[in-house]
Amino acid sequence: MKANNSIKKPGWELIGKYVFREASQAETRRVEAWATATEQNLKELEQIKFLVQKTNELYQQKNFDTNLAWSKVKKRIKHESSISRFSGIKIKAASFFFKYAASILLFILLGISGYYIIRENSGYSSYTEIVSGEKQVINDHILPDGSVVTLNENSHLLFPARFKKNQREVRITGEVFFDVTHDPNNPFIIDAGTVQIKVLGTSFNVNAYPESDSVEITVESGTVQIIYSEQKDPGIPSKHLLSTGEKGILSIYDGKFRKTMKADLNYLAWKTNSLHFAKTPLPEVLRYLKNTYHTEIQLKNKELENLLLTAQFEDKSPEFILNVIRLTFDLELTNENGIWFFSSKSTRNK
Repeated sequence: MKANNSIKKPGWELIGKYVFREASQAETRRVEAWATATEQNLKELEQIKFLVQKTNELYQQKNFDTNLAWSKVKKRIKHESSISRFSGIKIKAASFFFKYAASILLFILLGISGYYIIRENSGYSSYTEIVSGEKQVINDHILPDGSVVTLNENSHLLFPARFKKNQREVRITGEVFFDVTHDPNNPFIIDAGTVQIKVLGTSFNVNAYPESDSVEITVESGTVQIIYSEQKDPGIPSKHLLSTGEKGILSIYDGKFRKTMKADLNYLAWKTNSLHFAKTPLPEVLRYLKNTYHTEIQLKNKELENLLLTAQFEDKSPEFILNVIRLTFDLELTNENGIWFFSSKSTRNK
């Protein structure tokens, strides 16, 4: 390894974040660049990892001899520090220096280790926040457990950098599709305000915009449990189960729950850009196009509301679909200030 002493050593907090896998990609690159610059740096980082590991093992034990543990760790550091070769009086000076440096290093490392380990074992964790803006879809973000989420526009997801033991919990507002990694020992819990959704491993869609008077859950695969935390009427159940192919609609005002078989083929169109219409009224078609492509479309003539469309579109642009509708029904299509309008032709070619 070619030595490069020009790279500055990262601070202890950054090294601690790296060891506990909480560093960002940029922070990780910074630590690893320093560690690989020289063999001494790499050895120092490995020693830090060793001390953190041993401290974590000691912390998790219910009963241990504190004095013996400190003695062993100090002895190891002092032993490794004393291998440097000095002659005559320099040996005594170096021995004193290394003992002093080792005790300071031990104090710093155990302080960092204790901070992160206690934080981890007590359930505290830093959080990551993902927010999608207007007309923005965030695709396939991977959570710490390997679960994958997709956020529709104006949605919000909050999750920890590391999930707690025996539980994986996230918070959402808006519309989010989940593909949850199966883990029967650690249930996945979604906090959607007044509603909690509990799963072990499945894929499903949650629509929980704050301005809506209901929460909709559509299950693609597996089974989920819906828990309404503010149920005040003892005659109405607060827990409900949904299985593959089922859709549940929970009123946030009275806690009433309605379950149906998933008949809407386009409920995930916002994510997949796949649309299926079978004799679908034109106003409903335009509603799906608006939700999928975040495009405003209106009908100028009321009689157009009676038109029925049968068609399938796989990952097509909104302009392509609008022109198919125009040609299918022989309509006029115009764009005024970013809004699309369908209208009957005022004159026809004879």
